[in-house]
Amino acid sequence: MTTIVNSETPMPSDGVATTAASEAIRLRSNLLSNLAAFMLFALYGPAFELFGQLRYVEIAVLIFLFVNAHRAWSYVDRLTKILIALLIITALSQILSDMVNGVYADSTIKRVGTYVIFIAILIACKLLSLAEWSRLRWILAGYCLSWVFIYFVGTTAAEYYQDNPWRLGLGWAFTLAICLGLSLLPRLYLVAMAILLPVAALHIVLGARSIAIFTLFVFAASSYAALFGKPIASKVTARRFFVVIGVLSLGIAAGYQSIIWATEKRILPAEVQERTEAQVYSLYGLAATARPETAASLTAIAERPVLGWGSTAYDPMIWRYYIDLLTANWRSRVDYRNIYEDTFYQEWEGGLPSHSHFFGAWVDGGFFASLSWLLVLIVSILAIMQGMTWRHPITPAVIFIASTTIWDVLFSPGPHRMDMALRLTLLTFVLTFLANARTAAAKAEQTDN
Repeated sequence: MTTIVNSETPMPSDGVATTAASEAIRLRSNLLSNLAAFMLFALYGPAFELFGQLRYVEIAVLIFLFVNAHRAWSYVDRLTKILIALLIITALSQILSDMVNGVYADSTIKRVGTYVIFIAILIACKLLSLAEWSRLRWILAGYCLSWVFIYFVGTTAAEYYQDNPWRLGLGWAFTLAICLGLSLLPRLYLVAMAILLPVAALHIVLGARSIAIFTLFVFAASSYAALFGKPIASKVTARRFFVVIGVLSLGIAAGYQSIIWATEKRILPAEVQERTEAQVYSLYGLAATARPETAASLTAIAERPVLGWGSTAYDPMIWRYYIDLLTANWRSRVDYRNIYEDTFYQEWEGGLPSHSHFFGAWVDGGFFASLSWLLVLIVSILAIMQGMTWRHPITPAVIFIASTTIWDVLFSPGPHRMDMALRLTLLTFVLTFLANARTAAAKAEQTDN
């Protein structure tokens, strides 16, 4: 079912000559359907309220799934089916946690409904992509353009997006668009990848530190794959997996120390320097003050690791710790009581802070609710490992999406249902394709022998 060949590739003749006219009609039909998919996702953003936020494009995608439900499941690969099963477990764990913690039913319905809609959108994205890289590239390109669209029409895709669009999504979309463009240059993309270096510099200038690091990582990993990779990436063994985990951990530690070093040497742009200085020299240190929600959520998990706190839980001690971490970022301000009160009343209805898909699911629904996001992290790591040993022009896009997904699942609530569904559609597609390619190569080798 999975293919990575352009859908425009002519099919072999079955003995009947294919006329130029019929071939032109087929190519035109493919182009029109690709353009329709591009335009659909380019308009993503505008939303309305109905037991939470729903986007018009999500409704269109769900209607498409309903009309084509009879054939949708055939496009869902085994890895995605496992993920869907774990997402169902996440929803059930949230229901159990809310019942134990006495959460109102409307909050439970809203939270569980989000997972149900997410599962449906994921299946719809698999169907819309047709398990073809060419179609998926059109879809992702449209989604990149949507970040420009929502800047002008206005949306709640990210809080304060219009004030700082580059850091809150536009920079990510721009980099992905560059990676998608590189996939159109199979013979030149090793040289063309050099464009990622000025893109990383642009991210630094505009204050998007994390995206700059990911862009540099994509450049290094994709260059390695282009020079030393194979046409079909080898299978990831458990030993290799844990070795890579260790290397990534060392890389994170090195990056952490590099930020501290750059702050002490005062070589960062002025705005970035001011923000980073406040975090590095705070009482709690860079890690806790840069991600106060993560530090607070780890405290909450330690207290209730199995069943969680429920979707609207509140604990004054954890909140006090969170506010202390949060206010440490504002060294130049002295109106701490106003900051405390504004933050308290702004955030209280949302339950305990987490700012993370993985930690948030664990805090709200307990350990079993976090398993689906743990699988997303594993899939992303596997995609990076496969990408670094795979000589193919889509490698930059795969590595960029996989690496930013790891960050967002751990440290950001930002990726919405459609965003995460599109990322998982690509990552599971690539892993499934490579697994099928290895199986086919092994069978061919046995036949030759």
